Amino acid sequence: MPPLERKCVMRNSLRRKTTATLMLAMVIFINGGSFGQDPNYLMHMDSADVLGGSIFTTIAKLDVLQPSEIQGWSFSLCSVPAELTPLSATLGADSLTVKNGSPPDFETTNFSADAVMSGVVICFTGCSSLSETINFELLNIDYQTEGSVGDVASISYCTAGTPGVSTLVVISGNSVPPVTTGADFTIISPNYMKFGSGTGIAAQSASIPVLISTIRPLDGLSIAGSYDATLLSLTGVTASGVAANADFLATSENLAAGEIAAGLIMAFDTSVDIPVGDDQEVILIHFAVIGDLTGQVEPVVSPVDFLPSAGTPPIINVIVDGNYQETPNLVGGTITIVNFNPFVRGDCNSDGGLVNIADGIAVLQYLFQGGATPSCLDGCDLDDNGQIGVGDAVGVFNYQFAGGSPPAAPFPNAGIDPTTGDGIGCDGDADTQ
Repeated sequence: MPPLERKCVMRNSLRRKTTATLMLAMVIFINGGSFGQDPNYLMHMDSADVLGGSIFTTIAKLDVLQPSEIQGWSFSLCSVPAELTPLSATLGADSLTVKNGSPPDFETTNFSADAVMSGVVICFTGCSSLSETINFELLNIDYQTEGSVGDVASISYCTAGTPGVSTLVVISGNSVPPVTTGADFTIISPNYMKFGSGTGIAAQSASIPVLISTIRPLDGLSIAGSYDATLLSLTGVTASGVAANADFLATSENLAAGEIAAGLIMAFDTSVDIPVGDDQEVILIHFAVIGDLTGQVEPVVSPVDFLPSAGTPPIINVIVDGNYQETPNLVGGTITIVNFNPFVRGDCNSDGGLVNIADGIAVLQYLFQGGATPSCLDGCDLDDNGQIGVGDAVGVFNYQFAGGSPPAAPFPNAGIDPTTGDGIGCDGDADTQ
């Protein structure tokens, strides 16, 4: 073939390939007609829970249920701007290798406030196509959550943009609309409000903390909860921990038996916040404990749980930041009630929790010099072995003067014996449970 004729043939071949590519691109990016959806092809996404105010990634996927030679595809994903904002996108893991292990010859993704529009041509020369597959990953899309906690944000396959980018697969240059299934994203709180744990003593008192985990500074909060009114009675609340200097804290004046309802404001001028952090104590709730545990086996573990609302008018569980408020995730707590008396380990002479040389001498006087029986034998049992011996006196002296180990718990603050049942009690408590 003469050189000039060969050039003409090559030029015409290139034109045909270019024309075919342009036609395929037109099919992908312009509405492909009103054909019915083909059930052998399914574009879908997975629904999920997402955190309020967060950025999350979801994946557009394709199922091909029969042998096919898919040359490309396009789709639009529509959402409501007040619920979700599309931020960015990258080819899915499968799309990255769709051309015989390589990325496709052509891919593009465009954004608007309410849509993501994407199109792919696998190979301009028809060198590769896509056949039967399940959960083929088309596109990874990042969204910013805009809705409120409790909202359900939806993403659906659609036609969007100008000209309209329709949702279809391309087979032999023809557009085939797939069946489409969008996804729902339930917006949940990233923040937590918890009742902690506490210890109560029969006929005495108990306290339980309210803990906050938050990813945003907070101006205040309110709580609604319940407790077992046959064992406990509410005596008050105090601001504590990171909220110890709050401008306002009060309980509802109209509470039913077994209800808790309180509100806290850090600063009336909003100049002070509950800081970002995990499990931060903000409130201590105080109870009086019933004297008679009515034969219940100790220790009695009594739940303290959240209610949807409590008090009159109703108080609900919310955290507040300026004009924003939400009900965070709620986690209940417990109060463990015992009939044992609190003490400080090592305080053998019961002089107010002090542990010093006098306590070592008190042990020796009790053991060898006919001294009076200490009012709190548990306080004299320095190593918590259930027996009072010379080693306990030596332990006090070593701790005070020779860098020895401190007494076993409870120490240095008063508390309940963690190893109950040894018969050594405090202030008349035999501790035999």
